[in-house]
Amino acid sequence: MGEDTVLMKSTETWHWCWTITQWAARVLTVLVFLFWGGFFVEHLNQWFISPYPRTPPMSVWAGQVLHLLMLVGLLVSLRWPLPGLTIVAASALAFFGPLAGSRFPLFFGLTILPPLLLLLCGWRLRRLSIP
Repeated sequence: MGEDTVLMKSTETWHWCWTITQWAARVLTVLVFLFWGGFFVEHLNQWFISPYPRTPPMSVWAGQVLHLLMLVGLLVSLRWPLPGLTIVAASALAFFGPLAGSRFPLFFGLTILPPLLLLLCGWRLRRLSIP
């Protein structure tokens, strides 16, 4: 077995590992979307549907818009990781910053981890495919 063959097998192995990780990150992105999406729907009901015709305060409107942007960013990251990660990070920072308190690192980390993994996997897979 020559040096070129060993290098090729190593590259194939890494490509396979990064592909598996990318699919796991996609699944994780969808799970995080469903998790935060459940809270979004519940808060829509709590603030907008149940108290109708009264409208919630502007701070609730702002929070819901940021929450929606976070969900949109998660979906965008499935196709375009960098713009998706940017949207998720900015909206999650603005949303969780004032609301999460001591749980901010957990909520923020949980939310940006999947798009971050998607970006890393895409970058590594492109590097491996360059001759």
